[in-house]
Amino acid sequence: MVDQGTLARVNLFAVLRTLEGLPAHDDEARKIANGKREVIQFTVGGVGKARLAIGGGKIAFMPGGGGATINLWFPDGAKLNAMFAGTGNPIPLKGLTKIGYLKGPFTALTDRLTHYLRAKPELLKDAKFRAANSELSLHVAFYALSEIANADPDGRLNAGRMTDGAILIAAKGGPALTIAVKDGRLETRNGDVEVPGKRARMVFSSLDAAGQLIRGELSSYLAIGTGDVSLGGYTPIIDHMNKLLGLVPRYLS
Repeated sequence: MVDQGTLARVNLFAVLRTLEGLPAHDDEARKIANGKREVIQFTVGGVGKARLAIGGGKIAFMPGGGGATINLWFPDGAKLNAMFAGTGNPIPLKGLTKIGYLKGPFTALTDRLTHYLRAKPELLKDAKFRAANSELSLHVAFYALSEIANADPDGRLNAGRMTDGAILIAAKGGPALTIAVKDGRLETRNGDVEVPGKRARMVFSSLDAAGQLIRGELSSYLAIGTGDVSLGGYTPIIDHMNKLLGLVPRYLS
């Protein structure tokens, strides 16, 4: 069962965050983001705040509130989810004259992200597209994992069993993420970050292998057997993380 509050956190702190990696892979997204700099703040009742800075061909995600040229208010998580589903609209608290930007460039950027994350099978035959899909999917999945661990009832149950420490998620020659665990709460951080406590690692043989696992083309058990995934360190923490990873499709279907 999808929890609306958890889904809102996934949309706000995982899906929107993944937009910042889009221009590196997509010429069209880079051109769209090359206009006048705009900072969009999303304020969601009961969930939190986040901002996107778009300009100069780049996109930057910033957790929390602050200076913004556009401020969008959502009374609750369900209203944010409705916007993502295309069935609802935000309440503009600032930037009322810039609604055209939201319906134009911003919507075009989210459409480009959807193009990569919900990839058609024939597009994945192209090596460049497949690499972009793999990297963006890896990021959105593991950022979503922490939100699910902290908010979804089943996620909290598994997170509560995890020892304090960290799990390094990395692809050889590709991106790295760190899942930090403290008192049953998880936080995904970009890069290989030092965190106190026990440490484990899940390293993919390639970015493509990581993409296959996220897309469901490769099971984790088979990947370990073939050497496409290697585990190390305090592996019991990985067992609970894998259970959380199994909940991700519930929110990113």
